[in-house]
Amino acid sequence: MNNNPVEQARHSIHHVHELIHRVFTNADGAGEAAIAPLMDVFAEDFSMVTTAAAVVDRAQVEQLFKGAVGARPGLTIAISDLHTIWHEGPTVALRYKETHRQDGRETSRVSIALLRVHHHSIRWLYLHETPLAQENPA
Repeated sequence: MNNNPVEQARHSIHHVHELIHRVFTNADGAGEAAIAPLMDVFAEDFSMVTTAAAVVDRAQVEQLFKGAVGARPGLTIAISDLHTIWHEGPTVALRYKETHRQDGRETSRVSIALLRVHHHSIRWLYLHETPLAQENPA
């Protein structure tokens, strides 16, 4: 893997969303097994602001994923407009657009993730999601 912290952080954005997709769809029967590697990327003191403006901690995020295994069959998740907005030492802040498509509906959010890269270990410290207006009403 690349030693550049920004490139490692950018890769992590895609990797984490692949794991989230696996949890939500359970398409290959490995949704539950994806939870442990997914949670491994979140720092112990990780927190996030959801699209509903709720502040949740790591334990709450884990419970959300455990309750969501296979809950969204047919879901696709696309990551676009990925930009580095800040980088200092091992810490990188990235902004990206996340688009969910399912059953003819599309929803998007813009997120800012704060990640710490140490060698080949990446920890998500913080995530803030902002919903965008529905782009493709059903």
